[in-house]
Amino acid sequence: MKGTFFSKPLEWNIETDKESWTQGEQINGILRLKNHGADPVDLSEAGVAIAFADIKKVHAKTEGAMKFDAKALFTAIELGPQEQKELPFSLALPTNCPVTDKKASYYLTYGKKHSENHLMLKIEPKALFGKVISLLDTFFRFKLKEYKGSKNGVEYKLIPPTSRDMANLESLSMIFSMHGENLHVDYDFQVRKLDTAGVVNKINKLSVKVEKILTPREYSLGKDMINQDTLLKSIEAVLGEVKLKSVF
Repeated sequence: MKGTFFSKPLEWNIETDKESWTQGEQINGILRLKNHGADPVDLSEAGVAIAFADIKKVHAKTEGAMKFDAKALFTAIELGPQEQKELPFSLALPTNCPVTDKKASYYLTYGKKHSENHLMLKIEPKALFGKVISLLDTFFRFKLKEYKGSKNGVEYKLIPPTSRDMANLESLSMIFSMHGENLHVDYDFQVRKLDTAGVVNKINKLSVKVEKILTPREYSLGKDMINQDTLLKSIEAVLGEVKLKSVF
């Protein structure tokens, strides 16, 4: 990913080693700066940073829209006439940082006060989360509707299958997050339940929440390999709490 802008007499060029990242990764790159003028330029707070922001606020240039997480600054006090400098940088995304969705995203900002210009970053969920969602699709026929950033992790919205034992399920929301090496999965089922207590029967909707905490041994068999059997058992146990029970 590359970006360039001019703020006379300075020319700013930035380049990263990738086009997209996952949560917790390092954003590596280099910022190049050239002074085309005849006088030295102050470099106080000049550099690059990562920041999270509402996309609409960024487009509207709302003051204070950027919430900065990490930055790298030039160590030089000033840049002389016709002088060039380079700033290699490596900025770490938080482990459970929000992913890029329709409403908000992380940005790479750079320039004077590390914020004159910006590039929108594409931050994706950890691969592990997507593999668990794939198990729900392949083995239990839950279809992914969308995912989005959440202050607690990544939220996935799924459409339940039309099978008889899950006919009472209206929707499923799952929030994935990492706490140390443990995987936390918060299930939130929207369930339809028949209320026969009154004169007239009616359908009530209620939320059934289940939290699962899985250790590395329970979700992984090694690098890039999930522990499919244990994960399937964990999912099956959770679904058992909301499935319709047969009367036969």
